[in-house]
Amino acid sequence: MGSSDHLQYTFKVENSTEIIRSIRSGEQQPAHYKLDVDSFSLLPSSLLPTSPFLESNEFNVGGFRWVIQIYPNGNTKDNGDGYISIYLKLCDKLNSSSFINVIFRALLYDQERNKYLIIQDLREKRFDATNTIRGIPKALPQSAFNAECNGFLIQNQCTFGAEVLIINTNTPTSAKVSCVNRTNTYTWRVEKLSEISGDAYSPEFTVEARTWKLHVYPRGIGAQKGKCLSLFLSLTQFHDLTAGNKLYAKFELRVKNQLNGQDRCEIVRGPFHSSSKGWGSMAFIPISDLLIPSKGLVMDDVMIFEVCFQQIFMLKYI
Repeated sequence: MGSSDHLQYTFKVENSTEIIRSIRSGEQQPAHYKLDVDSFSLLPSSLLPTSPFLESNEFNVGGFRWVIQIYPNGNTKDNGDGYISIYLKLCDKLNSSSFINVIFRALLYDQERNKYLIIQDLREKRFDATNTIRGIPKALPQSAFNAECNGFLIQNQCTFGAEVLIINTNTPTSAKVSCVNRTNTYTWRVEKLSEISGDAYSPEFTVEARTWKLHVYPRGIGAQKGKCLSLFLSLTQFHDLTAGNKLYAKFELRVKNQLNGQDRCEIVRGPFHSSSKGWGSMAFIPISDLLIPSKGLVMDDVMIFEVCFQQIFMLKYI
């Protein structure tokens, strides 16, 4: 940033020969993609530990499909600890002789001043068959991003943008993330458990205006068949989860202990969309435990399942 820019913010990040930061008016929207995020502080606990980033829905630039990946706690594998890390991912598969060179700009909206902070990597990034993700691991210090006086995170809301240069400047694809805390609990009492030869679904129930079902395999499924009870939460209403729209949920699956209240529980996180409609555990409880009356999991051929929703957030085109 120039010296006049430093006067506006409580942080100073030195430019390098590779990364520069500049400011432009908020009236000039991101050329290719904009993402509004509600309840930003809830994202880290909702993401999978193996994939600690929010992946946007797809947008098109230059005839190719892209997404951005945002690491709220930084990409520690790329020396981004303590920073917000932002990456560009190519969704299309290239053959071994093809490549694309791009310049990537990440943008953060300053809500206080109606300006965009532009973080630009001056180096051309080559995307090919083996390199599909490139980005900026140290886009902005977390402390600077979180400081309300800097305007990037106001009332737990923020806006990211992306520009893939040099290609075109079409109308940006816009999306919004809405996140809510939920403590809705659904209980399913299954009688005559021993008579279920394959799998069984609970009645439908509604949470956040969507219908869900619990799905149980008392004798297991896949590699756990004959070893463990398998339990899943399935989304039955996904008509709007197409074209890259995604719903993320964090929830707890339970089998009730009918003797002493020491339930068997497991926290599950996962994205629900048209090709991924259920999340859970293939190895929820060893079948051997179900056969021991003193464990209280099965009483008089009755088993009680529960799901307790903790967080739900929706990534949707707007």
